[in-house]
Amino acid sequence: MSHYEKTPLIRQVFNNGQTNSWFYVKHDMLQPSGSFKSRGIGHLIRKSNEEALREGSGKLAVFSSSGGNAGLAAATACRSMALNCNVVVPKTTKTRMVKKIQSAGARVIIHGNHWGEADEYLRQELMAQESQYGSKTLYVHPFDDETIWEGHSTIVDEIIQQLQENDISLLKVKALVCSVGGGGLFSGIIKGLERNHLAGKFPVVAVETAGCDVLNKSLKNGSPVILEKLTSVATSLGSPYIAPFAFESFNNYGCKSVVLSDQDVLDTCLRYADDYNFIVEPACGASLHLCYHPEILEDTLGQNLYDDDIVIIIACGGSCMTYEDLVKASRTLNVL
Repeated sequence: MSHYEKTPLIRQVFNNGQTNSWFYVKHDMLQPSGSFKSRGIGHLIRKSNEEALREGSGKLAVFSSSGGNAGLAAATACRSMALNCNVVVPKTTKTRMVKKIQSAGARVIIHGNHWGEADEYLRQELMAQESQYGSKTLYVHPFDDETIWEGHSTIVDEIIQQLQENDISLLKVKALVCSVGGGGLFSGIIKGLERNHLAGKFPVVAVETAGCDVLNKSLKNGSPVILEKLTSVATSLGSPYIAPFAFESFNNYGCKSVVLSDQDVLDTCLRYADDYNFIVEPACGASLHLCYHPEILEDTLGQNLYDDDIVIIIACGGSCMTYEDLVKASRTLNVL
């Protein structure tokens, strides 16, 4: 059983006041875990398990710290490989998400007020205890791991193949848009573009929400910063730091940064659900927002887009929110 699936790349015409068909949406919300994280995290677990089997070092015990989606990806991959999976989530993780991870076969422990505290407990307490029993342990970081990026990079290979199957020239691609938290997906995309000799050929547009905009703040600072507090509703983008490779690559390849408000992103999530019957969480809605507001994209790129141009949007998915959660969050913001 594969740890991830090849997902559709679908041309979608959005009701945005323009009669264009620029946007090709990569539907990674259709991965086994509901998000792109199945690619990289599944790849890390599978590769590590194969190494453990070759070495004869016994059955692998997997440990993941997560706010939700990374843990669900780890649990889903472990179930397909019959491996034990342990996930530590912070207290802020929704009960519904905890149950999803448990249903995927993982042991879930709730600890800490944010991901950093959950991660520290996982590494220093749980993994240390397991190692004492002589188990072969695997630490799964949510995003900052080169093997994980290697897995995420398959999204670029698929996009290239799908465009070629439809006789669409890569020269027509004017941008690739993805949401950025800690930089795992972004780093994987850069790795995939580098492998296919496309890095720098067109910009990658990195989208964040205010309150989780660690990349944008780092760019303004001229060097990586650490956020003391995360305030956005897009909790899946909630990393206090950006992976160094992501920061360096952004500058090396002429990438672009966009920061949106929580309200804009929630409005897009609700609109996309109504238009296409897909529930996506705000982390994913951040990228989709540019489909409904192409003027933001054109302003960011510094150029007009024409009918035969193409923009690739990564719909990264996520399972942390229901439609009711989105409505409630939107109403709460409107009251403030």
